Amino acid sequence: MSMTTKHLFYALGALIGLSSCATMKRLTPDVTKIPVPSLPSFSTLKKVTRILPGMPGSDKVAEDDPQVPFNSRGTLGYGHTLRVHVYEGSRSTKRIYNGVAMIDAKGVINFGEEAGSAKIGGATLPEAVEALAATFRVSLRVTRPVTVHILSVEDVPVVSITGDVIKDEFIPAWDDMTIKQAVTVAGGRKLGSTNHGVYVIREGNRRYYSSLEAADKDEPEPGDIIYLSPDI
Repeated sequence: MSMTTKHLFYALGALIGLSSCATMKRLTPDVTKIPVPSLPSFSTLKKVTRILPGMPGSDKVAEDDPQVPFNSRGTLGYGHTLRVHVYEGSRSTKRIYNGVAMIDAKGVINFGEEAGSAKIGGATLPEAVEALAATFRVSLRVTRPVTVHILSVEDVPVVSITGDVIKDEFIPAWDDMTIKQAVTVAGGRKLGSTNHGVYVIREGNRRYYSSLEAADKDEPEPGDIIYLSPDI
């Protein structure tokens, strides 16, 4: 049995036990108090392949950019360097930003004079995404929907799991991971949910799958947003 498969079984066991316990305690649990399964120890992280010509090959903006420990479930702070792609539109998407930027000592990340800056020091990655989307909408006067993809932080590739979930999550992306594994490690759908639909958002474009099993034919890439539909 591979290490990745073992980690998945551990995550599934934790999730099953969690669901049973919560159901016994109350009919409608307080999801803010429900712990999610712990992250596996990833032996082989995926490589970030979507690096455009002229962009740095690592998450480093300058020689004095410090190497800072990163936890995808922790908060961001000084020295954390993010690789960010931003797209405008939902059907016909247009990339409006691609770059690597570092959080300064004041907790601010600066994307240049045109794109603006945002204070995300102390924020989690899901909170940072909301702040960055608002920054790009205002700074670039964008009227169409804005999608922010965080591909990596401190050279750790990540994927986002959001929508009909217990808690919005970012987790490291490992080789040969599947959509279903990513959702399981993140804690799964909200307790009691009967929805099945899944969207995988890549480079601003959405692709719909009728179930997690159907989505597993495509391997997620760093920066992908796995959106569990709350309606289907």
